[in-house]
Amino acid sequence: MLREAEERKVLTGIKISAGNPSVSHILFADDILIFCKATEDEGGTVVQILKDYEAASGQKINFDKCGVSFKKRTSDEVRQMVRRVLQITEVKDQGKYL
Repeated sequence: MLREAEERKVLTGIKISAGNPSVSHILFADDILIFCKATEDEGGTVVQILKDYEAASGQKINFDKCGVSFKKRTSDEVRQMVRRVLQITEVKDQGKYL
């Protein structure tokens, strides 16, 4: 669903380096990192994809365990808007996964 959204250009992944494909998500055992632009439209797309995933899989996402991170230069206004759209809290430090 995430890859399809990126192909339809409604979700923008990040570029690791020039000339390589962008990355919209990374899956781990029971975790996922989703990369997108900090816009209301892309935030809404992420929310809809997560709802569609819940409906298709029968699994429930625990949004209390979810968090959002931003680039350092992201304005407070944009941060607030994204938190409102996603309805999750901002995480300053993701910690180490491995």
